[in-house]
Amino acid sequence: MCELWESDAFVDDNTLTVNVNRLRKALQSIGAPADYVRTRQGEGYLV
Repeated sequence: MCELWESDAFVDDNTLTVNVNRLRKALQSIGAPADYVRTRQGEGYLV
């Protein structure tokens, strides 16, 4: 969270999910595979 928003303030989990989904769509629009950004439960997101 600190690296993404440069703050340690609480960010709603839904906010993160929405932004990751937008990122996935943007990456797919330029040719990245659908699973380029993967979710690993309990750990976060992996590239």
